[in-house]
Amino acid sequence: MKFLTRVVPAVIAAFSLVQASVVVPRTDGGIFDEYLDALNKHNLTILADNYKRIAGTSRGKSIVDNINSGKEFTILAPEDCAFDSDDKKLDPRQLEYNTLFGNIDNNFKPDDHRNKRDGQQSRSTAPSTMTRSGAPNNKRSEYKQSPFQVQVIDRFRSFWKRWEEFDLILVDRPVGDVKVVDRFNFKNLVILIIDTVLTLPGKVSELLCLPLLKTAPKGLLRFGEALKKAGLQDLVDNKDAITIFAPVDECLDDIDKMSKDDLAWFLKNHFFFGQIVYSPLFLKIREAKAESGKELKFSYENDIHYVCCGESKAVVLRSDVIPSNGVLHIIDRPLKCD
Repeated sequence: MKFLTRVVPAVIAAFSLVQASVVVPRTDGGIFDEYLDALNKHNLTILADNYKRIAGTSRGKSIVDNINSGKEFTILAPEDCAFDSDDKKLDPRQLEYNTLFGNIDNNFKPDDHRNKRDGQQSRSTAPSTMTRSGAPNNKRSEYKQSPFQVQVIDRFRSFWKRWEEFDLILVDRPVGDVKVVDRFNFKNLVILIIDTVLTLPGKVSELLCLPLLKTAPKGLLRFGEALKKAGLQDLVDNKDAITIFAPVDECLDDIDKMSKDDLAWFLKNHFFFGQIVYSPLFLKIREAKAESGKELKFSYENDIHYVCCGESKAVVLRSDVIPSNGVLHIIDRPLKCD
């Protein structure tokens, strides 16, 4: 009996330790716990709770590993008041999408997809740690094969302040902007505190229904309806690495007269796959072959982006709207490619 009274409690204690090891998040001695403390000290308590919630899960392992890696990341951190009182949970993919490779103050190098629009403004398409849903599961590489979804960051430098913390930084969204309201550094991490919870990118067809331009409050409905009529909606929604140019509604009056085949051929002038050409890349990538086989040419002149096909030269009215599978640019006229 004395033997049992000694052994049984020891066995129970050991079993309890095994159970605890399953439920307690393992951070492998990195900086993750200190990172959570830093978030709490800056009143980012809801974000910290979301990290804690996923830390011990299979989906959260890569997120914790990135924090612990010692590599440079820029993290978009929504402040507590940005969360809906009824829904304070973030999907692990949102945490991945909020984590950007590199340091914003070094232009997110080595992937420096940045466009200096004038002396005081720059735009970066910063790769995040979230892979696009249809992207191949490979390692980070050059932009042509990169599987990572991007955040579009606009930065406005102050004329009167020389220090970077006084810059206005906006995260471009399909509708509106998200503002960086504060920032701090922790180890190799730059934490940008933002005033809105960022949602994941939608499909091309979903974006076309949104007021992407102030002059088009109902969206680009004619282009979206044409893609559906021609049987191309699923293609542009789901095939990875798309660059698509969407004309505004008022320039598409003639498409109702086209047959389904002619319409499909015409619409294929406006997109291609395999290469995501964000606006900062227009000076590096001068041309691409549209799905129709026609040659598209890109240029940037006097602070205006253009796309040309044959005699058609369209002005990009809005660039870098980010769907789930690439990039969408809005243009002022169709690409007839005559």
